[in-house]
Amino acid sequence: MHPLRNEALESGEARLGTRFWIFPQPPFLPGYEQPDRVWLPILRDEIGAGPSDATMYVIDPLSEKQPYGFDRLPPFDGPRRAAPKPGPDRHFDNVSPSSREFLAVHAYACVHFVLDIWQSYLGRPVRWFFEQTFPRLEIVAFVNWDNAQAGYGFLELGCSDTDGVRRPYALNFDTIAHEVGHLILLSETGVPTIVSPEADFFPFSEAFSDAVSLISFLHFGSAIDRLLRRTRGNLLLYNELNRFAETSPETQVRLATNFRRMSEVTREVHDRALPFVGAIFDTIVELYHRELVARDCADSRLLDLDLRALSQRDFDAFRAATAEAFRVKPLIFELALAAARDTVGQALASSLRTLDPTTMRLDQAATAVIAAAPGAAAEVLEANFAWREIIGRR
Repeated sequence: MHPLRNEALESGEARLGTRFWIFPQPPFLPGYEQPDRVWLPILRDEIGAGPSDATMYVIDPLSEKQPYGFDRLPPFDGPRRAAPKPGPDRHFDNVSPSSREFLAVHAYACVHFVLDIWQSYLGRPVRWFFEQTFPRLEIVAFVNWDNAQAGYGFLELGCSDTDGVRRPYALNFDTIAHEVGHLILLSETGVPTIVSPEADFFPFSEAFSDAVSLISFLHFGSAIDRLLRRTRGNLLLYNELNRFAETSPETQVRLATNFRRMSEVTREVHDRALPFVGAIFDTIVELYHRELVARDCADSRLLDLDLRALSQRDFDAFRAATAEAFRVKPLIFELALAAARDTVGQALASSLRTLDPTTMRLDQAATAVIAAAPGAAAEVLEANFAWREIIGRR
């Protein structure tokens, strides 16, 4: 007697999407040497070799390629490496993470993973701001260049070089998520028509993209679990959550846990973005603490402390109490962090279409985010933006 096929089960699995591997953090970081298997909500028959689909495709140039610029745009017309193909089951988790082909597969998976998150926050699909010229985003898996950039119709990924060790940005989720953040912002707000010296579109673009990277990272269940276990629930410690674009275990490009105010920064766009990024991180941590207090996992006095001015004694007491509560209720900590993550992500996404990219200032962007947040979260955001001198105090 032949076993019967469970067609309902098979069709149900097909509806789950397509499997990929993603490294939530660069694989040279301790604890992140192995990737996570993720399901992308794209039907297997909608993804072709490359990978490619109706909205994007990946190429890996066979020879040296110059980075794109104003006078050089996609599509790439040079020789390219063979496009990675799915396995017999039409999934892409058959591609070895140690292979060259994995650069393309990983970059594609990361872009889709981030897009899915932010389309959920937006409540609608992201329509590329360049769609009238290029119907699909071209992702370049590797360029021999120490940078990564997103622009009109493209996202291309170079590699870092730290002490002679080259690490492709195609394996760096933070970097890819940051660049996708730029594309989402331009697609939602539109492109500035002029660049005014008083406008802050580019600093806001850097801040928003760092926030996209930070919040998207928190959508990996394994990463949240590892993060909280490493810190015993204390997010005030330096950890994966507040590092961006890792290039070595010791080097950090940007830190979200900064204490910069607007009176302390220059006009350089990355520097000017730091107070805004810091306010977003502060808000996630404070909302996380509020969730812990509400769920009886932290002392209510925690909400009355200025976390930027904690004495060592207060910090040690908080760390000890948090560690004990985390030992007993680790799942509650995960739920609290996810709730804080989604509240801030939703507010950021909802604010975008109210912003004018040509005249935008950081105080206007902050006010828009506050207006898009629910009551308690709006109060926390307002206080943090005010402390950073982005908006005035009431």
